[in-house]
Amino acid sequence: MNASLVRSTDRRVFRRALAVVVAMHGLIHLIGFVVPWGIAHVEGFSYRTSALIGAIALGDAGARAVGIIWLACAIGFVIAAVGIWRGDAWALPLTAALAVLSIVVCVLGLPEAIAGIVVNAVILGAVTVAAFVYPSLPSLPNLPRTAR
Repeated sequence: MNASLVRSTDRRVFRRALAVVVAMHGLIHLIGFVVPWGIAHVEGFSYRTSALIGAIALGDAGARAVGIIWLACAIGFVIAAVGIWRGDAWALPLTAALAVLSIVVCVLGLPEAIAGIVVNAVILGAVTVAAFVYPSLPSLPNLPRTAR
């Protein structure tokens, strides 16, 4: 098998796996929106009007405002996942920025959101790998648009 074809296939598999993880992580962020807005009750994620393990009182309006940030992260991660899947150049920087924002929101949501911090660290690691190991990952210039 041609070495460049293997590298191209590796990039595509890596990109698509990353896109799936990022999309799933984005969908999980919806928990942080639906609970404070009273749209759904999710076991293990109780409605709270405080942040940072109760250290910051937010009140109902503050909890809903933080819920909007969770929703923005959810939408952003899904959009980033589509861009990663397609190989768009803007997708990896967007993903990195969202992961940093998500870490901040997850810290506010401790202790329930501890797993989110770990997933964000994994996503940041994968974005770093994509940037240094697969530097042509975002654009994949050697593949025709229909093969993506």
